[in-house]
Amino acid sequence: MKIPSFDLQKIYAQGIPVLILDLLLSLFLFYRIFILLKGTKAIPLLKGLGIVFAFSVVTKRLNLVMLGGLLQYLLGVMVIALPVLFQPELRRVLEELGKNDFFARFFAISPRENYDVVKIIAETAEEMARENKGALIILEREIPLREVAESGQLIDAEVSVVLLKQLFFKDTPLHDGAVIIRGDRITAASCILPLSTRVDLPLSYGTRHRAGVGMSEQSDAIVIIVSEERGKITVVNNGEIRECSKQGELLDYLWAEFAEKNKERITIPKDIFYRKMDS
Repeated sequence: MKIPSFDLQKIYAQGIPVLILDLLLSLFLFYRIFILLKGTKAIPLLKGLGIVFAFSVVTKRLNLVMLGGLLQYLLGVMVIALPVLFQPELRRVLEELGKNDFFARFFAISPRENYDVVKIIAETAEEMARENKGALIILEREIPLREVAESGQLIDAEVSVVLLKQLFFKDTPLHDGAVIIRGDRITAASCILPLSTRVDLPLSYGTRHRAGVGMSEQSDAIVIIVSEERGKITVVNNGEIRECSKQGELLDYLWAEFAEKNKERITIPKDIFYRKMDS
């Protein structure tokens, strides 16, 4: 397999504006594909392919004929095998490209809608904690959780206190596993999450907490865990664990996280904005 090369003269001949546009579009494409594939089996395989490619370039520069030929052959086999190995991931990327929300991910819902959603989620978690009912809620952000969602039951419903509590009611078929929320919609229920292997977690943490921490370690999602035994609310974000023991603490935390994403859209003072939200 021939290692691709770039004609620098042709690149520079494009002119600075076109060169910048070309670079930005290329970075955008690679970034979106990486985000879509992050958390899937494709990432380790792509890392391996990248290592082999890097060694191939080095061996070509050093004129290591035998090793270079072996790596070239290995690289060719890997490229041919890519469509087979990455079939689910490639299908997922193409599906996302064909959806309207592929680009809509860059445009968050309005601050008012954002606040309404986190208020409902916080209210649900606090009610379930008071009633000693367990819950595991995943708030999806930039990294898509489609693979995790497909491990459970795909649904499409508006976020509400009644529906969330019903999904976690112990006599319903979907009460086991996690609920995934994207924007203002519940997208899946009864989802299976990866368990964390951390040894520093408290002994009081059971499977639900380990699953929540594991999900946070493998994505940028915010995970809300309600303990059935202790009636406590735990939030996990980027692997960091935080217990919300005070009334309204969960709402404050979630709003601080999601308001940061929309801060450029808020043009009025924060205290006035909060008063409008609570009115």
